[in-house]
Amino acid sequence: MYNMYNRKIDNQFHVFSKEVKLRKEEETVSRTDINGNILYFNHTFSKISGYTRKELIRVPHSILRHPDMPKTIFYIIWKTLLAGYETHALIKNLTKEGNYYWQIINLSVQKNNQNNTLSFLSHGRQAHQGIIKEITPLYKELLEIEKYNTDSAIRFFLDFLNRNNIASYNDYILRVEHNQERPSLLNSWLKF
Repeated sequence: MYNMYNRKIDNQFHVFSKEVKLRKEEETVSRTDINGNILYFNHTFSKISGYTRKELIRVPHSILRHPDMPKTIFYIIWKTLLAGYETHALIKNLTKEGNYYWQIINLSVQKNNQNNTLSFLSHGRQAHQGIIKEITPLYKELLEIEKYNTDSAIRFFLDFLNRNNIASYNDYILRVEHNQERPSLLNSWLKF
């Protein structure tokens, strides 16, 4: 398996300042093999990322990974998918031009008749500002911890979920998405 969460980001862009947004009715779709290499993507995916078909087919999906995304989140996503479960995620992606876009992504596992995993399917839509605002402090905290040790960041994240009685990252994303008026879980937890 390609370790997407261990990929080093080449600092090929000096500024990641411009946010690109999808329209409400737009949805990105992509499919990767079990190693994370892109097999298919739709026009919206190409449009927002800035890449052509030739530039993306059979290329690791991690080409879009923004440096603001914690490795911990990708570790959790991969662990969930490889266990055969669907998951949701809040992802900040990097465009070819060095801009960024936020998406709520639903990732699912595609299997054959023998129940073997064939590929992973991703459907993404524009993330609401409330979700981004809620989760960004957690992502920043994870990035800080990852500077010293990724395993510690994973433990911190799992402890965060446990202390808030949340079963999984998927459940956390769904909870935040459906209940944006609640006080921030992270802020209340960090006060302890």
